[in-house]
Amino acid sequence: MVHILFLLAAVSNAHPGVPVVIDYAIPSGYSYEDLDQGELFSVLEADSGLFTIVPVTFSDSLPLPVLTAWNDQGDTLYLEPPLIVVTGWLPDSVMVPSFPPFPGYMNIPPGLPEDYARNVSFWLVWGTPPGFPWLWVIGGVVLAIALIFFVVRRRKGEDTVQTEPAVQIPRGKAAANEALALLESEHFIHGHWPELYTEIDAQLRATVAGKFGVVNKALTLNQISRALASTGKGRKFLEQASPIVQETILQRFADWGSSQERAAGYIRRLAKLRGEWS
Repeated sequence: MVHILFLLAAVSNAHPGVPVVIDYAIPSGYSYEDLDQGELFSVLEADSGLFTIVPVTFSDSLPLPVLTAWNDQGDTLYLEPPLIVVTGWLPDSVMVPSFPPFPGYMNIPPGLPEDYARNVSFWLVWGTPPGFPWLWVIGGVVLAIALIFFVVRRRKGEDTVQTEPAVQIPRGKAAANEALALLESEHFIHGHWPELYTEIDAQLRATVAGKFGVVNKALTLNQISRALASTGKGRKFLEQASPIVQETILQRFADWGSSQERAAGYIRRLAKLRGEWS
C-alpha cells in the first residue's frame, strides 16, 4: 500500500499547451546532458536539473528520455525521468459517448413490405412524366421569326427611298425664280442665316425629290448624298450641289455665320441648279 501511494505521488499531471516543471533529481556535484525536445513536448528552459517543458499532446504519458550525469571522479549515473501524464481539458462526459437504450423502440405498423412501398411510391400517383412541349417550342420559334422579319422589314421601309413626291414641285424657270425669291426674303435682308438656309435646304430637297424621287424627309443631307452617289446622274448632280450642301450644314447646325454677299452667291447657285435639274 505504501509503495502505491509513493507511485501516485511521483506521478505529475500536465495539460496540453501549459508549461510544467519536471525534476530529474540530479545529485550535487554532477554534470548532466541537455534535455532535447521530442515530438510530444517542447523544452523551454533548464536550471540545476529542473526542466520547464510544454506538452503538445492532448492525452498521453510523455516519453521523457533517460539523462546521463557524471562527476569529476569518473562516476556515471543514468537518471530515470519522472512520470508525466497529460490530461485533456474536455470533461469525460463529452469524450465518452453514452450507449443508446437497448432494446430499441420499434414502431412498425402491421402489413406486408409491399404495403409500405405503395405508400411512398410517388410515381404511381404522379403518373408518367409529360413529354417534350414541341408545340409550344415551335410556336415560340415561329413567333420569334415573325417578330424579326417585322422589325427588319420596318427598318428597311424607313430607309427605302420613296419614288413619288408628295406635293407638286415647280420645274424649270419657275423653280429658279422660286430660289431667286429668297434674295427678297426677310431672313436674307435681316441676316437670319440659319432660317435662310433652312429654306435653301427645303428647295434643294424639293429638286432632289422631283428629279431623283428621294422624298424621305427623315434623311439627312449626307444620307441623300450617299443615295445619289449610286447613280451616274446623281454623281453629276452632286458635283454642282456639294458646295450648297456643305454650306447648308454649316449654317444650320454649326451657326457658321455669313454675309449678304456670300448668301446671295449660294442662292444664285441654287437657282441655277434648280433651273437645270428641275
